[in-house]
Amino acid sequence: MKLGCLGFLALLLVLAVVFVGGASAIFLAGGMFEVPTMPRAISYTLSDGYRAQDKIFELILRDSGRSSRHEPVLITEREVNAYVQRHLEEKEGIRLSPLVVKLWDDEIHLQGKTVLRDLFKGFPSYLLPDYLPTSALDRPVWVTVRGTIRLDRERGMASREYTQLEVKTFSLGNQGLGAWLLSLLLGRERLQWRVPAVVETIKVQEGAIVISTRR
Repeated sequence: MKLGCLGFLALLLVLAVVFVGGASAIFLAGGMFEVPTMPRAISYTLSDGYRAQDKIFELILRDSGRSSRHEPVLITEREVNAYVQRHLEEKEGIRLSPLVVKLWDDEIHLQGKTVLRDLFKGFPSYLLPDYLPTSALDRPVWVTVRGTIRLDRERGMASREYTQLEVKTFSLGNQGLGAWLLSLLLGRERLQWRVPAVVETIKVQEGAIVISTRR
């Protein structure tokens, strides 16, 4: 049976109501605003962030043939913390302070405090702030994400490589939420990043991320 234009619009309206109603129930739940158990803070400075940026630029130089170096690029836990905090605030408008990123074998654990409204970045979640009370949107909330990094190659006329954060668990406060919800909130594009084609492997290990490049 064909819905027609009016039927299609009605379906979209129903889906929107269900989405907004369900999201409101989730985001106004009490456990979301509680403070979870935090790992010990990591001390880092702006200089750590600049060092991480320099190491990422080295990958670009290798990809363009302007660097003859081949040794693995190692980005320390301190450098990751400084770079991620600055990138999220300046590029994505998500301020996480304090922020703690811990690196274990093949696993990343990120925890930080922000305000609820900063999490609505993707479609259709960016519409939600219009339907939620300002008092809730401006309340501090602790974000906890656990996942790993996966290197993907997009096949096509021009091969492209991406590094993607594969989320295993996602929580707000002490309320566990589905990993899929983080992608819906932020938008899938904020959980993946283009990487130079010269990158061969990206390995998360205790206290560092090690990036190997092709010769």
